[in-house]
Amino acid sequence: MDARQIKALASEWHGVALEDAAAERLSVMTAAMADTLGALAGESLFDTEPAHFDRALVAMAKRDE
Repeated sequence: MDARQIKALASEWHGVALEDAAAERLSVMTAAMADTLGALAGESLFDTEPAHFDRALVAMAKRDE
């Protein structure tokens, strides 16, 4: 998200008017988190959807370990 989108989101969801500098900092932080978590997501044992998580748990429970 760019700073403009961050400002719009903060205004719409929280009723807060962010200063440009604060919106830019949040934009940089959001991009860094997205990069990090995006890279880790490929290593996950299950997708982020609850159904995938449930299937993974059922599959694990059926193992003879």
